[in-house]
Amino acid sequence: MHSAAERHRLVLRACGACGASKVKVCHRQQFKVPDGYPLAAEYDVVVCQGCGFVYADPAATQRDYDRFYGEWSKYDDSNTSTGGGLSEYDAARLAQTARDIARVLPSRAATILDAGCATGGLLAALRDAGFTAVAGLDPSRRCADACRDRGFHAYVGSISGAPVHMPKFDCVVLSHVLEHVYNIPAFFSAARNLLSPGGYLYIETPDAARYAEYLYAPFQEFNTEHINHFSERTLENTARRFGFEAVAVERKVFRTGKDTDYPAVFGIFRDSGNAGSGRPAMRDHDLPKNIETYIRLSRQQMEKIDHHLARKLAGQRCIMLWGAGQLAMKLLALSSLASIEISALVDSNPILRGKRFGNAPVIGPHEMTTSREPIVIGTLLHAGEIISQIRRLGLNNPVVELLPASRAEAHSS
Repeated sequence: MHSAAERHRLVLRACGACGASKVKVCHRQQFKVPDGYPLAAEYDVVVCQGCGFVYADPAATQRDYDRFYGEWSKYDDSNTSTGGGLSEYDAARLAQTARDIARVLPSRAATILDAGCATGGLLAALRDAGFTAVAGLDPSRRCADACRDRGFHAYVGSISGAPVHMPKFDCVVLSHVLEHVYNIPAFFSAARNLLSPGGYLYIETPDAARYAEYLYAPFQEFNTEHINHFSERTLENTARRFGFEAVAVERKVFRTGKDTDYPAVFGIFRDSGNAGSGRPAMRDHDLPKNIETYIRLSRQQMEKIDHHLARKLAGQRCIMLWGAGQLAMKLLALSSLASIEISALVDSNPILRGKRFGNAPVIGPHEMTTSREPIVIGTLLHAGEIISQIRRLGLNNPVVELLPASRAEAHSS
């Protein structure tokens, strides 16, 4: 919790939606990150006192985030991330995005750039929708290579560091990109440089106004990557601040798994060429209140996890943790695990394998040994599937879930 003196302060980066610098601190998020990790291990989540926008204020630069997505991108591997369109849920999400774009663009011959294209799932969906001139841009060379393997033009780089030889496009798609951007003003300026005159931006982000309604893990959206938390109003404020007028701003919900849905907000904006028009931002009164609810519910859930682990692991000197992603980074900061040695973290993401959290390496499931330390399942979803996988590997280690089994099952049902 923050004292009254701490709760209001000036920021390291100004509000991306309106440019104001006075904020209220609403949460302090801490992580234990892998060695050499480019992003901050802690930050304040703040509410802009001018317009109500909510964002993280880490001690970082845009270069840190560009380096992260170039070297640590989980989107390189279509089997362990979204963006490739390989799962039925990801394919359905991307097909809907393609339909939303098609509602506005006047011609299927319009040139479209998917910035942050991952392995090309949206490019394929746009092609299936009849668009004939699509290309991708991604900081990860592996992602760009995967797009080329699927028959698309693809460039290595970011919006803020795009190759100089790139052409102009009728539409630049920023699907689940803007929530990751540190320097929002520079980002919009760079995006405009990639657009033909009067071109369109399609921007989609998580819907922060509905985080509390779709809470599957505590503080799941307060992670090292998501540092901007948009609602419909704050997304429109942000685009208009930089000269992009709204054609449509809407909400959606898409399915991410058998039992999980995800709220998003998207807007289609046309370049008016009138950045800094002077119109004041429309204050969002609801977003700060909704974020307060999200923080309260997440804190309650994290405290239950901490207390449960403290009871289940009393007297244990060493454990293994199944999972090395965003929730694991928060779990490792809990008091219940502070004095316990982590012998290894187990994760299927090939980008993480070989990394280290201090003395603990990240290994794949098939690298697990026959040691007897307990395995803590670092997820509230699919714990049963993971336990079955552990037993199929021939391991008889005690298994500890994050919450009592009945609660975890009820949470995922």
